[in-house]
Amino acid sequence: MRSPLRAPALTSRLALAAAAALAAAGCGAPADTEDGASGGDWTPVTIEHAYGSTEITEKPERIVTVGWSDEATLLELGIVPVGMTASTYAGDKDGYLPWDLEKLEELDADKPELINTDDGISAEQVANLRPDLVLGVQSGMEESEYEQLSQVAPTVPYLDQPWMTDWQDQTLAIGRAVGMEQEAQDLAEETAARVEDAAEAHPEFAGTTFAVGSVVPDTNEFGFYVEQDARSVLMERLGFAPAGFLDDITVPDGQFYGTLSMEKAEDIDADVLVMWYNTPEERERLEENPVFQQIDAVRNGGYVAYDDPATAMAISTPNPLTLPWVLEDYTGDLAAAVEGEAE
Repeated sequence: MRSPLRAPALTSRLALAAAAALAAAGCGAPADTEDGASGGDWTPVTIEHAYGSTEITEKPERIVTVGWSDEATLLELGIVPVGMTASTYAGDKDGYLPWDLEKLEELDADKPELINTDDGISAEQVANLRPDLVLGVQSGMEESEYEQLSQVAPTVPYLDQPWMTDWQDQTLAIGRAVGMEQEAQDLAEETAARVEDAAEAHPEFAGTTFAVGSVVPDTNEFGFYVEQDARSVLMERLGFAPAGFLDDITVPDGQFYGTLSMEKAEDIDADVLVMWYNTPEERERLEENPVFQQIDAVRNGGYVAYDDPATAMAISTPNPLTLPWVLEDYTGDLAAAVEGEAE
Protein backbone atom coordinates (compact mmCIF):
# COMPACT_ATOMS: atom_id res chain seq x y z
CA MET A 1 0.00 0.00 0.00
CA ARG A 2 1.62 3.22 -1.13
CA SER A 3 1.00 6.75 0.10
CA PRO A 4 -2.40 8.45 -0.27
CA LEU A 5 -1.52 10.23 -3.53
CA ARG A 6 1.44 8.27 -4.85
CA ALA A 7 -0.28 5.24 -6.36
CA PRO A 8 -2.42 7.11 -8.94
CA ALA A 9 0.68 8.95 -10.08
CA LEU A 10 2.64 5.75 -10.63
CA THR A 11 0.01 3.45 -12.13
CA SER A 12 -2.96 3.68 -14.47
CA ARG A 13 -5.34 2.60 -11.74
CA LEU A 14 -7.89 5.14 -10.53
CA ALA A 15 -7.60 3.86 -7.00
CA LEU A 16 -4.80 3.85 -4.53
CA ALA A 17 -2.76 0.70 -4.60
CA ALA A 18 -4.00 -1.88 -2.17
CA ALA A 19 -2.10 -4.66 -0.45
CA ALA A 20 -3.27 -7.99 0.86
CA ALA A 21 -1.65 -9.58 3.86
CA LEU A 22 -1.93 -13.32 3.56
CA ALA A 23 -2.01 -15.42 6.67
CA ALA A 24 -1.94 -19.06 7.46
CA ALA A 25 -2.64 -18.15 11.07
CA GLY A 26 -5.94 -18.01 12.95
CA CYS A 27 -9.23 -17.71 11.20
CA GLY A 28 -12.69 -17.06 12.54
CA ALA A 29 -13.45 -15.47 15.88
CA PRO A 30 -12.06 -16.18 19.33
CA ALA A 31 -14.01 -18.71 21.38
CA ASP A 32 -15.77 -16.07 23.46
CA THR A 33 -17.12 -14.08 20.48
CA GLU A 34 -20.89 -13.71 20.20
CA ASP A 35 -22.56 -16.51 18.28
CA GLY A 36 -22.95 -14.28 15.21
CA ALA A 37 -19.38 -15.34 14.44
CA SER A 38 -18.81 -18.43 16.55
CA GLY A 39 -21.58 -20.80 15.62
CA GLY A 40 -25.26 -21.34 15.24
CA ASP A 41 -27.42 -21.41 12.11
CA TRP A 42 -26.42 -19.22 9.20
CA THR A 43 -28.98 -17.12 7.37
CA PRO A 44 -27.87 -16.25 3.83
CA VAL A 45 -27.21 -12.54 3.31
CA THR A 46 -26.91 -10.40 0.19
CA ILE A 47 -24.59 -7.36 0.05
CA GLU A 48 -25.32 -4.73 -2.61
CA HIS A 49 -22.24 -3.04 -4.07
CA ALA A 50 -20.81 -1.17 -7.05
CA TYR A 51 -20.74 -4.26 -9.28
CA GLY A 52 -24.13 -5.66 -8.34
CA SER A 53 -24.64 -7.89 -5.34
CA THR A 54 -22.97 -10.78 -3.55
CA GLU A 55 -24.82 -13.57 -1.80
CA ILE A 56 -23.11 -15.27 1.11
CA THR A 57 -24.85 -18.59 1.57
CA GLU A 58 -22.64 -20.15 4.24
CA LYS A 59 -20.98 -18.86 7.37
CA PRO A 60 -17.51 -17.54 6.43
CA GLU A 61 -14.66 -19.30 8.18
CA ARG A 62 -11.67 -18.18 6.09
CA ILE A 63 -11.78 -14.48 5.23
CA VAL A 64 -9.32 -12.47 3.16
CA THR A 65 -9.38 -8.66 3.16
CA VAL A 66 -7.93 -6.71 0.24
CA GLY A 67 -9.10 -3.19 1.10
CA TRP A 68 -7.78 -0.41 3.28
CA SER A 69 -8.87 -0.96 6.88
CA ASP A 70 -11.21 -3.86 6.13
CA GLU A 71 -8.96 -6.00 8.29
CA ALA A 72 -9.14 -3.46 11.13
CA THR A 73 -12.93 -3.51 11.15
CA LEU A 74 -12.91 -7.31 11.09
CA LEU A 75 -10.39 -7.48 13.94
CA GLU A 76 -12.44 -5.07 16.02
CA LEU A 77 -15.38 -7.45 15.58
CA GLY A 78 -13.14 -10.14 17.04
CA ILE A 79 -12.47 -12.05 13.82
CA VAL A 80 -8.94 -12.78 12.63
CA PRO A 81 -8.80 -13.10 8.83
CA VAL A 82 -6.62 -15.60 7.04
CA GLY A 83 -5.53 -12.78 4.75
CA MET A 84 -5.34 -9.11 5.69
CA THR A 85 -4.07 -5.85 4.35
CA ALA A 86 -0.35 -5.19 4.38
CA SER A 87 0.98 -1.65 4.23
CA THR A 88 4.21 -0.85 2.42
CA TYR A 89 3.50 2.81 3.19
CA ALA A 90 2.63 3.02 6.87
CA GLY A 91 3.46 -0.37 8.31
CA ASP A 92 6.57 -1.55 10.10
CA LYS A 93 9.49 -3.09 8.23
CA ASP A 94 7.35 -6.14 7.50
CA GLY A 95 4.19 -4.21 6.61
CA TYR A 96 2.13 -4.51 9.80
CA LEU A 97 0.12 -1.49 10.95
CA PRO A 98 0.42 -0.63 14.66
CA TRP A 99 -3.28 -0.81 15.51
CA ASP A 100 -3.58 -4.19 13.80
CA LEU A 101 -0.63 -5.51 15.81
CA GLU A 102 -2.13 -4.24 19.04
CA LYS A 103 -5.45 -5.90 18.28
CA LEU A 104 -3.84 -9.16 17.21
CA GLU A 105 -1.97 -9.22 20.51
CA GLU A 106 -5.20 -8.54 22.39
CA LEU A 107 -6.84 -11.43 20.55
CA ASP A 108 -3.80 -13.62 21.24
CA ALA A 109 -3.51 -14.33 17.52
CA ASP A 110 -0.36 -14.98 15.50
CA LYS A 111 0.77 -12.30 13.07
CA PRO A 112 -0.38 -13.14 9.56
CA GLU A 113 2.06 -13.53 6.71
CA LEU A 114 2.07 -10.52 4.39
CA ILE A 115 1.94 -10.11 0.63
CA ASN A 116 2.46 -6.93 -1.40
CA THR A 117 -0.21 -6.24 -4.02
CA ASP A 118 0.60 -2.59 -4.69
CA ASP A 119 0.22 -3.23 -8.41
CA GLY A 120 -3.11 -5.04 -8.16
CA ILE A 121 -4.93 -7.85 -6.42
CA SER A 122 -3.71 -11.27 -7.45
CA ALA A 123 -6.62 -13.73 -7.57
CA GLU A 124 -4.10 -16.56 -7.59
CA GLN A 125 -2.47 -15.42 -4.36
CA VAL A 126 -5.86 -14.97 -2.73
CA ALA A 127 -6.97 -18.39 -3.92
CA ASN A 128 -3.93 -19.99 -2.31
CA LEU A 129 -5.45 -19.07 1.06
CA ARG A 130 -8.63 -21.03 0.28
CA PRO A 131 -10.96 -18.23 1.43
CA ASP A 132 -14.71 -18.51 1.64
CA LEU A 133 -15.14 -14.72 1.69
CA VAL A 134 -13.11 -11.84 0.20
CA LEU A 135 -13.67 -8.31 1.50
CA GLY A 136 -12.56 -5.22 -0.41
CA VAL A 137 -15.12 -2.76 0.92
CA GLN A 138 -12.66 0.10 1.33
CA SER A 139 -10.79 -0.45 -1.91
CA GLY A 140 -10.55 0.48 -5.56
CA MET A 141 -11.11 -3.08 -6.74
CA GLU A 142 -11.50 -3.09 -10.50
CA GLU A 143 -14.36 -4.99 -12.09
CA SER A 144 -11.98 -7.47 -13.71
CA GLU A 145 -10.46 -8.17 -10.30
CA TYR A 146 -13.91 -8.56 -8.79
CA GLU A 147 -14.85 -11.08 -11.46
CA GLN A 148 -11.66 -13.07 -10.93
CA LEU A 149 -11.96 -13.05 -7.15
CA SER A 150 -15.61 -14.05 -7.36
CA GLN A 151 -14.47 -17.25 -9.03
CA VAL A 152 -12.49 -17.96 -5.85
CA ALA A 153 -15.05 -17.00 -3.19
CA PRO A 154 -17.96 -14.61 -2.59
CA THR A 155 -16.40 -11.16 -2.92
CA VAL A 156 -17.60 -7.79 -1.61
CA PRO A 157 -15.93 -4.80 -3.33
CA TYR A 158 -16.50 -1.10 -2.63
CA LEU A 159 -20.13 -0.14 -2.20
CA ASP A 160 -20.40 2.91 -4.47
CA GLN A 161 -17.22 4.85 -5.31
CA PRO A 162 -13.64 3.47 -5.20
CA TRP A 163 -11.87 4.27 -1.94
CA MET A 164 -14.81 6.34 -0.72
CA THR A 165 -16.96 3.93 1.29
CA ASP A 166 -17.95 5.71 4.49
CA TRP A 167 -16.44 3.93 7.50
CA GLN A 168 -19.85 3.43 9.09
CA ASP A 169 -21.23 1.84 5.91
CA GLN A 170 -18.05 -0.24 5.73
CA THR A 171 -18.53 -1.47 9.29
CA LEU A 172 -22.17 -2.40 8.70
CA ALA A 173 -21.44 -4.15 5.39
CA ILE A 174 -18.65 -6.22 6.92
CA GLY A 175 -20.80 -7.02 9.92
CA ARG A 176 -23.60 -8.30 7.67
CA ALA A 177 -21.15 -10.31 5.60
CA VAL A 178 -19.84 -12.20 8.64
CA GLY A 179 -23.17 -12.63 10.45
CA MET A 180 -22.53 -9.94 13.08
CA GLU A 181 -24.87 -7.20 11.92
CA GLN A 182 -26.01 -6.14 15.39
CA GLU A 183 -22.48 -6.18 16.78
CA ALA A 184 -21.36 -4.05 13.83
CA GLN A 185 -24.23 -1.62 14.39
CA ASP A 186 -23.28 -1.26 18.04
CA LEU A 187 -19.63 -0.78 17.12
CA ALA A 188 -20.45 1.88 14.52
CA GLU A 189 -22.64 3.78 16.96
CA GLU A 190 -20.04 3.60 19.71
CA THR A 191 -17.32 4.90 17.40
CA ALA A 192 -19.54 7.64 15.96
CA ALA A 193 -20.22 8.76 19.53
CA ARG A 194 -16.47 9.21 20.02
CA VAL A 195 -16.37 11.59 17.07
CA GLU A 196 -19.47 13.43 18.29
CA ASP A 197 -17.94 13.79 21.75
CA ALA A 198 -14.77 15.21 20.21
CA ALA A 199 -16.79 17.75 18.22
CA GLU A 200 -18.72 18.79 21.34
CA ALA A 201 -15.47 19.15 23.26
CA HIS A 202 -14.23 21.59 20.59
CA PRO A 203 -17.04 24.01 19.75
CA GLU A 204 -14.42 26.24 18.12
CA PHE A 205 -14.30 23.78 15.22
CA ALA A 206 -17.86 24.64 14.16
CA GLY A 207 -17.84 26.56 10.89
CA THR A 208 -14.06 26.87 10.72
CA THR A 209 -13.01 26.26 7.12
CA PHE A 210 -10.57 23.50 6.22
CA ALA A 211 -8.74 21.79 3.40
CA VAL A 212 -6.92 18.47 3.58
CA GLY A 213 -4.27 17.74 1.02
CA SER A 214 -0.92 16.38 0.03
CA VAL A 215 1.76 16.89 -2.58
CA VAL A 216 1.25 15.08 -5.88
CA PRO A 217 4.48 13.14 -6.45
CA ASP A 218 6.78 14.33 -9.21
CA THR A 219 4.69 17.41 -9.98
CA ASN A 220 4.39 21.02 -8.90
CA GLU A 221 0.85 20.45 -7.66
CA PHE A 222 -1.15 20.05 -4.50
CA GLY A 223 -3.73 17.30 -4.27
CA PHE A 224 -6.82 18.17 -2.21
CA TYR A 225 -9.26 15.48 -1.13
CA VAL A 226 -12.87 15.64 -2.27
CA GLU A 227 -15.77 16.09 0.09
CA GLN A 228 -16.68 12.38 -0.02
CA ASP A 229 -13.17 11.27 0.93
CA ALA A 230 -12.80 9.86 4.44
CA ARG A 231 -10.38 12.59 5.52
CA SER A 232 -12.79 15.34 4.56
CA VAL A 233 -15.80 13.50 5.99
CA LEU A 234 -14.06 13.21 9.35
CA MET A 235 -13.30 16.95 9.38
CA GLU A 236 -16.93 17.80 8.68
CA ARG A 237 -18.17 15.46 11.39
CA LEU A 238 -15.86 17.27 13.79
CA GLY A 239 -17.66 20.49 12.86
CA PHE A 240 -15.40 22.03 10.20
CA ALA A 241 -16.68 23.38 6.88
CA PRO A 242 -14.98 22.92 3.48
CA ALA A 243 -12.98 25.91 2.27
CA GLY A 244 -14.48 27.81 -0.63
CA PHE A 245 -11.63 27.24 -3.08
CA LEU A 246 -12.32 23.49 -3.08
CA ASP A 247 -15.47 24.09 -5.15
CA ASP A 248 -13.32 25.41 -8.00
CA ILE A 249 -11.03 22.38 -8.23
CA THR A 250 -11.78 19.96 -11.06
CA VAL A 251 -11.93 16.34 -9.92
CA PRO A 252 -11.77 13.59 -12.57
CA ASP A 253 -14.63 11.13 -12.38
CA GLY A 254 -13.94 8.35 -9.90
CA GLN A 255 -10.96 10.10 -8.31
CA PHE A 256 -10.83 11.09 -4.64
CA TYR A 257 -8.73 14.24 -5.05
CA GLY A 258 -8.34 17.22 -7.34
CA THR A 259 -5.17 19.17 -8.10
CA LEU A 260 -4.10 22.77 -7.71
CA SER A 261 -0.85 24.13 -9.11
CA MET A 262 1.66 25.75 -6.78
CA GLU A 263 1.29 28.98 -8.75
CA LYS A 264 -2.30 29.20 -7.48
CA ALA A 265 -1.42 28.62 -3.83
CA GLU A 266 -2.79 32.05 -3.00
CA ASP A 267 -6.27 30.68 -3.74
CA ILE A 268 -6.08 28.40 -0.68
CA ASP A 269 -8.44 30.26 1.65
CA ALA A 270 -8.83 27.62 4.39
CA ASP A 271 -8.62 28.66 8.05
CA VAL A 272 -7.04 25.28 8.78
CA LEU A 273 -4.81 23.52 6.27
CA VAL A 274 -3.94 19.87 6.97
CA MET A 275 -1.16 18.40 4.82
CA TRP A 276 0.31 14.88 4.55
CA TYR A 277 3.84 14.19 3.38
CA ASN A 278 5.48 10.97 2.24
CA THR A 279 8.80 11.91 3.85
CA PRO A 280 10.24 14.63 6.12
CA GLU A 281 12.35 15.73 3.14
CA GLU A 282 9.23 16.28 1.02
CA ARG A 283 7.73 18.36 3.81
CA GLU A 284 10.89 20.41 4.20
CA ARG A 285 11.04 21.19 0.48
CA LEU A 286 7.49 22.51 0.42
CA GLU A 287 7.77 24.46 3.63
CA GLU A 288 10.85 26.24 2.28
CA ASN A 289 8.94 27.36 -0.80
CA PRO A 290 8.24 31.13 -0.55
CA VAL A 291 4.91 30.71 -2.35
CA PHE A 292 3.75 28.11 0.16
CA GLN A 293 4.83 30.35 3.02
CA GLN A 294 2.41 33.03 1.84
CA ILE A 295 -0.70 30.87 2.25
CA ASP A 296 -2.88 32.45 4.93
CA ALA A 297 -3.18 29.32 7.07
CA VAL A 298 0.58 28.84 6.97
CA ARG A 299 1.29 32.46 7.94
CA ASN A 300 -1.41 32.49 10.62
CA GLY A 301 -0.56 29.29 12.50
CA GLY A 302 -3.41 27.28 11.01
CA TYR A 303 -1.22 24.78 9.17
CA VAL A 304 -1.04 21.20 10.48
CA ALA A 305 1.61 18.95 8.92
CA TYR A 306 2.14 15.20 9.17
CA ASP A 307 5.08 13.24 7.82
CA ASP A 308 4.43 10.18 9.99
CA PRO A 309 2.88 7.54 7.71
CA ALA A 310 1.03 5.73 10.52
CA THR A 311 -0.78 8.91 11.60
CA ALA A 312 -1.61 9.71 7.99
CA MET A 313 -2.98 6.21 7.41
CA ALA A 314 -5.03 6.18 10.62
CA ILE A 315 -6.83 9.36 9.58
CA SER A 316 -6.99 8.45 5.89
CA THR A 317 -8.80 5.21 6.70
CA PRO A 318 -10.88 5.98 9.80
CA ASN A 319 -12.65 2.98 11.31
CA PRO A 320 -13.58 1.63 14.74
CA LEU A 321 -9.99 0.52 15.35
CA THR A 322 -8.01 3.54 14.11
CA LEU A 323 -10.24 6.34 15.41
CA PRO A 324 -9.66 5.57 19.10
CA TRP A 325 -5.96 5.21 18.25
CA VAL A 326 -5.55 8.65 16.66
CA LEU A 327 -8.51 10.91 17.48
CA GLU A 328 -7.27 12.56 20.67
CA ASP A 329 -3.94 13.62 19.17
CA TYR A 330 -5.55 14.71 15.93
CA THR A 331 -8.17 16.91 17.55
CA GLY A 332 -5.47 18.41 19.76
CA ASP A 333 -3.49 19.41 16.68
CA LEU A 334 -6.61 20.82 15.03
CA ALA A 335 -7.49 22.82 18.14
CA ALA A 336 -4.05 24.43 18.13
CA ALA A 337 -4.50 25.31 14.44
CA VAL A 338 -7.89 26.93 15.06
CA GLU A 339 -6.23 29.11 17.70
CA GLY A 340 -3.42 29.99 15.30
CA GLU A 341 -0.90 28.07 17.36
CA ALA A 342 -0.14 25.05 15.19
CA GLU A 343 3.49 23.97 15.28
